[in-house]
Amino acid sequence: MDIAPFRGLRFDLGKVAEEVGQDAPVVTAPPYDVLSPEAHQAILDASPCNIVQLTLGDRPGEIPSYEGRAQLLQRWIESGILAYEGSPVYYVCTVEYTVPGTDTRARMVSFVALGRLHEFDERIVQPHEQTFPKVVQDRQSLLEATRCNLESIMLLYNDASGEIDSLLDEVSNGEPVMEVEASPGEVHALYPVTDPASALRLTELMGEQRPIIADGHHRYTTGLLYRKALAESGQQVPGTDWKMMTFANLRSEGVSILATHRLLKLRDSGDVPQALTLLDEWLEPAGEDDWEIRVETADAARCYRLGEKALTGKSGAAATSYGIVQDEIIGSWLAPLAGEEPEVSFYKEGTGEDEALRSGRGDLLFRMRPVGRGEFQEVIDGEEVFPHKTTYFYPKLWSGLVLWRLEDAVSPAGA
Repeated sequence: MDIAPFRGLRFDLGKVAEEVGQDAPVVTAPPYDVLSPEAHQAILDASPCNIVQLTLGDRPGEIPSYEGRAQLLQRWIESGILAYEGSPVYYVCTVEYTVPGTDTRARMVSFVALGRLHEFDERIVQPHEQTFPKVVQDRQSLLEATRCNLESIMLLYNDASGEIDSLLDEVSNGEPVMEVEASPGEVHALYPVTDPASALRLTELMGEQRPIIADGHHRYTTGLLYRKALAESGQQVPGTDWKMMTFANLRSEGVSILATHRLLKLRDSGDVPQALTLLDEWLEPAGEDDWEIRVETADAARCYRLGEKALTGKSGAAATSYGIVQDEIIGSWLAPLAGEEPEVSFYKEGTGEDEALRSGRGDLLFRMRPVGRGEFQEVIDGEEVFPHKTTYFYPKLWSGLVLWRLEDAVSPAGA
């Protein structure tokens, strides 16, 4: 994997405070794809100079002008609200957090760099889930207008020895240039890597890696399509071979993989007993400690293992619990009860799935186990992808810590 340092754009908090009349302006936010319209509006109310003005615009639930957001970006740069790093650097990004659903404290150490774009069939940058054309089109339109990476995507390298992590720990001991408490107890910090020897070693170590996209499949795909469209039209835009990426170690306990539960709505709630009968026929019963899928209804729960009958002829992603639930249970066995286009809602643990089930927004809650790291790597090595919303990697990368404009790839300071 080719990586390169870059000249980042960061919010000047002093300038922002002066512009908006706030002592502690809020400029960062969760990534665009996890924000509800209500959360989006709350951020806009807290600060008019927040990154969501660029990533999502100023009209929650709608898609504001892409050109308008590009013009706002330019105004922020010209006014000094967004200021350039003095020279091209890598950044170490650390996150201290509590693993959701537990009392366990964890620390993720990662680094931000430019990563060279590769087509997926090259198997250098590897996807793990599918994308949706509508989302890709939205992000591509925003990239075309701004020509700026407003958020970083997250990729995972495989470093069982921990050599890269040790290097990152060594160069993140000073004062951060940016520190944000994203939520109570969750602190994101950014440190420029100023030591040339450390930067060179990091470049060398990543040259041996074939990272996996954790979050940002749509934005990575956008980069590929934008580069292709420009090449076909004969246009030349600097920086289109690169994308701002954050890299973390798949083997580190600092990266948490959380389960994503499925709530299925049947066409008739009276069909729940029939649905459970079908599941009893295909799956094997399990205890409260050794289940692979737990199916909950409004008034009961059943635990299952996949078993030989369900797994016959299956391998790779299709043989995982997520593959069985998505493709077989919802897509085949329960299709007569749920319809050709079943209504499925997705929840990570403790985000309202119980209330949604009790209130009748769904009839069957498929409570899942997190994908294991070994299982995850095996599916990727088999050149497969998981069903949509199989993994929920945590912590999420906070938006607004650093941005990168494509044109700065060839400026003297960013060459």
